[in-house]
Amino acid sequence: MKTLIFLTITALLLPIAAQARLGDTESELVARFGQPVARSKALITTQGRTIELGPELSFRQDDWFIISDLIDGRCARISYSKRGEWTDEQILTVLTVNAQGAKWADVSNPHLRNLSRDWKRDDGATAHWQQNMSLSITTPAYERAKQTAEAKAKAEASKMPRL
Repeated sequence: MKTLIFLTITALLLPIAAQARLGDTESELVARFGQPVARSKALITTQGRTIELGPELSFRQDDWFIISDLIDGRCARISYSKRGEWTDEQILTVLTVNAQGAKWADVSNPHLRNLSRDWKRDDGATAHWQQNMSLSITTPAYERAKQTAEAKAKAEASKMPRL
């Protein structure tokens, strides 16, 4: 019975999986989710500085709130949140539509599965779900941009002052 349910869900999700959200351009995100309800900057704080990584677009679909961070014009980090509890089917759907042709491996701590779960793809993308909060997916492109910004801030912070 579980196998039949899983196969049915997988069959229903296959058309959705062909439309990945990670990697989408701003125009593709707007076509998929509608106009953003907010537009801001994806920011990190490092070395006592706040650094912009790129634009951040926020979307609303029914009870879902979606935040997309763009790096080099493509969605490199995306976060889904909603009111109430998450179902396994909702988690599976979000992971599937953001698989980009790859498979997610569950790397969660078995003792914390009800509170927090983690997945990893072979290309280095990661996903993190926190109970009644959100499911966030991060690509290696986002991590590289973050590391580059952090290294630049560290280099600037270590410069000697002109005395």
